[in-house]
Amino acid sequence: MLLVLAGIAAAAIVVWTGSPYLRGRVAHVAVEYREYQDINRPTSTGQRLEYWTQALGWIPEAPLIGHGTGSAKQLFESAADGKEGAWGQKISNPHNQTLFVAIQWGLLGVIALYAMWFFHFRLFRAEGVVAWIGLTVVVQNVFSSLLNSHLIDFHEGWLYVLGVGVAGGVQRALLPESSR
Repeated sequence: MLLVLAGIAAAAIVVWTGSPYLRGRVAHVAVEYREYQDINRPTSTGQRLEYWTQALGWIPEAPLIGHGTGSAKQLFESAADGKEGAWGQKISNPHNQTLFVAIQWGLLGVIALYAMWFFHFRLFRAEGVVAWIGLTVVVQNVFSSLLNSHLIDFHEGWLYVLGVGVAGGVQRALLPESSR
């Protein structure tokens, strides 16, 4: 685990120092937030905060089992009705996997989501290249799901399924017969 954390920290340092775009984008978040707060400008940061605020308002309405499959799109579309410009754009998710699951399937869905990630993480605790590939797929998905709803996006969702499925299958085949 310490090696994984050290690897993540080293990768973050390399990416941070090697990417002026990333540094500029992170620095621009504060500017976007101020514009969102001060003049209600629909910046990327402001819209994301608005989506999260709306999602957090809908979750308490159906906290245990959620509003049902497909309800996130309907809720966001109805919230955009009557608004102009970027605030009136119709979206289908809050750009956060946990919030997306909580809106539709409530606390039970969130528990299932985190249980899935936990068991996928545990599957790849072994040593070796295959375990590292699987672990990378899972960790990347968990962290990217803080700012996106990757599991419900077609390409990203299938990449996760294929990455975990193939690496998990190979990892299981590499286990000794007594461990299966």
